[in-house]
Amino acid sequence: MSIRKRLLCVVLAGLVFAPALASAQVPPPARPAGPPPGAPGNRPLGPPPPLRIFLDCYECDIDYLRRNVRFVDYVRDRSVADLHVLVTTQNTGGGGSAWVVKFIGLGRFQGIDRTSNFTTNQTATSDERRREFARIFRLGLVAYAADTQPAPQLDVTFRRPPPTPATPGGPATSTKDPWRKWVFRTSATSSLSGEASSEYKSYRLNGSASRVTQAWKVNFSANKSYSESLYKLGDGQEITSITTSASVNGTVVKSLTGKWSWGTRGSWSNSSFSNTERAIGASSGIEFDFFPYSEANRRSLTLQYMVGATKYNYREVTIFDKLEESVPAHTLYMSLGLRQPWGSMGSSASLNQHLNHTERLRLSIYGNADVRVFKGFSFYAYASYSKIKDQIALRKGSSTPEEILLRLTQQATNYSYNYSLGFSYSFGSIFTSIVNPRFNGGNSFFFF
Repeated sequence: MSIRKRLLCVVLAGLVFAPALASAQVPPPARPAGPPPGAPGNRPLGPPPPLRIFLDCYECDIDYLRRNVRFVDYVRDRSVADLHVLVTTQNTGGGGSAWVVKFIGLGRFQGIDRTSNFTTNQTATSDERRREFARIFRLGLVAYAADTQPAPQLDVTFRRPPPTPATPGGPATSTKDPWRKWVFRTSATSSLSGEASSEYKSYRLNGSASRVTQAWKVNFSANKSYSESLYKLGDGQEITSITTSASVNGTVVKSLTGKWSWGTRGSWSNSSFSNTERAIGASSGIEFDFFPYSEANRRSLTLQYMVGATKYNYREVTIFDKLEESVPAHTLYMSLGLRQPWGSMGSSASLNQHLNHTERLRLSIYGNADVRVFKGFSFYAYASYSKIKDQIALRKGSSTPEEILLRLTQQATNYSYNYSLGFSYSFGSIFTSIVNPRFNGGNSFFFF
């Protein structure tokens, strides 16, 4: 085995198995006995300085918060913070986002944790989302900042909600949903680019319908794509490459218990790259989450088994002299995701095997990590590897150099891999509250 493959195996093993070891939750330390934070027995002379906040949020507009939530100090390292604010999001059935904001006390607030939840609609703009987060963020910080130096300048305001229509002599009526929780989306995109020696154009159409409740999750989607590239060679020759694809997919999931669910999938697709004129498939199976599904925004370890069949019609004769065939198959899939104060990790492993030819299978392993190791130092890694023995749709015959170089057709291989490693280390001032947008080019948007 080459040194490169050995290194990749070591990275994958670490990313797949390390999260499982880290998934055990250590209960938060008990709140120390004695007077509460800010009581005379604990308080130094004079009020404490502004709260030091370590904001752990991939989705937040940090500069906006620094400008609009200014009664705290933002620090870049968790070890010097008074409060670790961990933010996670999940998609809602209506296409919006469900936010969980976890306020984790550190230092003199050790063991004093709070959690806030809110949602933003699918139609909310980026400005509306950041404003709503800033409001929730301020509300969560007030209790911790009540005895700090900026406290005398803090106040609470209340916006009276609009009156709710009520029935005569009775309580307010509940809002009726004429769509019964169904959400529909459509989109279309096109692009065009070029220069003297090349041109590129493409378009993509998408549509979906979904309905999500606690008991059921139903989703249907369809898409079509087309791309065309033109290359002008020096001798006057031109090469044109065209790829097309389309698919229709459906998924129905039934919640069984807090940890079990059942699901079924159906699909139709075609692809010029994969040599498929038509592929129609259906499968059904069950999934178990070792943690409750309600904790999926912080930790999830799922095991899924699906079994089904696919009917293939090929554009050209395959390497097995087939123009059509039916393939029964089953899939075992395991996935782990963690989002914790020390960082985030995710890994998965899957096995897909044909039941009529058990030697035809695909084994895939994937892992990623972004971990803070010690003050100012963090590392990140990504790796994936697949053992491939199921390429039944490969076109018979050899490909032209243009088809290989332009990736117009799928090529035979028994493996694929991808990995990336890196680290970052920062030192110096711990404070990051100042915002100076000069020479930023408007941050790619316009101010009015």
